[in-house]
Amino acid sequence: MKKVCVALAAAFALATPAAQAVDPHVAVSSAQYTIGISGFVPVVCRATVDAAMVPAQGGQVSLGSLNEFCNNPNGYAVYADYSPDMAKASLLVDGKKVPLGKTGSTQVSKSNRAGIAAHAVSLDLPKDVTAGSISFRIVAL
Repeated sequence: MKKVCVALAAAFALATPAAQAVDPHVAVSSAQYTIGISGFVPVVCRATVDAAMVPAQGGQVSLGSLNEFCNNPNGYAVYADYSPDMAKASLLVDGKKVPLGKTGSTQVSKSNRAGIAAHAVSLDLPKDVTAGSISFRIVAL
C-alpha cells in the first residue's frame, strides 16, 4: 500500500505546475542558501599548580607549573590567596618577582582574551616562615 501512495504522490507532483509547488518565500533561481546555527558555551576557567605540598624552609621552593585555562572571550585574571604567615614571602612567576603583601591575595597573571598558559612558579620564603598555605584561583573578567 505504501508503494502505491508514493507512486500516486510522485505522479501528482509531475502533473502540477512547478510554480505552484514552490513556497512563495523561496527564490527558485537562488544559488545560495543561508543556514544559521547558534549555541551556548559555558564559561570554564581553571588554574592548577603541580605541587600539593612543599617543605616550609627558607629559600626558594619550586611549585612546578601554574596551568591556566579560561575560555572567556573578555579574559581572566589569576590570583594567589595565602595565609598571613606568608606575607613576607614572594612568588617567582616565569622569573618575575611577585611580592605577597599583608592583604592575603595578589594578582599573579592577567589576560585580555581567552587562553591557555603555563608558567614556572617558585615560592621564595624568608627564613622565619615556619608554615603557611597558598592557593590559586582564576576569575573570568
